[in-house]
Amino acid sequence: MRWSQVVSARTSETVAAPDVPPGPGEVAVRTAVSGICSSELPAWAGHKGGEPTRLGHELSGEITALGSGVYGWRVGDAVTGFASGAYADTVNVPARALLPVPAGVAVEEVLGEPVACVLEALSRSGLRPGQRVAVVGLGFMGLIALQAAAAHAPAVLVGVDPVPEARALATVLGAHEVCAPEDAQERSFDVVVEFTGTARGLRCAGLLTAAHATLCVGGYHHSGPRELDVELWYRGVTLVNGFTPQRHRHLAALSEGLALMAARRLTLAPLLTHRVPLTEVDRGFALLHDRPAGFVKCVVSPGGA
Repeated sequence: MRWSQVVSARTSETVAAPDVPPGPGEVAVRTAVSGICSSELPAWAGHKGGEPTRLGHELSGEITALGSGVYGWRVGDAVTGFASGAYADTVNVPARALLPVPAGVAVEEVLGEPVACVLEALSRSGLRPGQRVAVVGLGFMGLIALQAAAAHAPAVLVGVDPVPEARALATVLGAHEVCAPEDAQERSFDVVVEFTGTARGLRCAGLLTAAHATLCVGGYHHSGPRELDVELWYRGVTLVNGFTPQRHRHLAALSEGLALMAARRLTLAPLLTHRVPLTEVDRGFALLHDRPAGFVKCVVSPGGA
């Protein structure tokens, strides 16, 4: 098998080694795709040398071997879920961290971990039919959130993003309206879902949240302190922390997300805009960092780009 590991800042190497059989409770998964996530950018860009670091946690693929004590799975099953070190040809994963990819859904168009994160955050946001809903930030996670919100039959679903290409894609994926942040400031919504990960985006989302409405902070905020206006408190706004560390909650949310994919209410196909082979993981991270025109998400495909 081969895997990619970071050996210094912005530099990875590909290692070849004999296959390791899956341990008790594990299955071996041949990787179809593994998503490059912004949460891994610091580990890639800021590596200090020394011990190499294996990255990759967004996995979909096919089971090639079963460890002892694994029941209900078969070799050849298409799966998705939660892994570690998934920038690899094959990775051993606890069977309980996986769910089956629905029939008729291409395994190379599924990334279970981010779908689970988005659906779990939305599950605590009180979405109901007939509400006014805004999704602020139409990147990869935001466009998943937009599609999932559309499945709750909102009266109005608005996508907010400064990038015209992102707004155009949101319209295709179910938004009733789209606008730039500066054009949304006079409006208010029953549920606002933030997936920008920026201070400016979070501030915009707060301004759009109506009195006694809900603001879900789902963006990955890792670039410094964040502030929320105390006015949100005076308006009686409910704040939802879109993160959870609990795997059972993620798995329940992933099950819901896969059901939406099976029903053709959620798709990642137009969001996976760039693919790199295992030997070019650094190029994938550079694409994520630079975000060229049309970029939404880059995945590692061990079999080739």
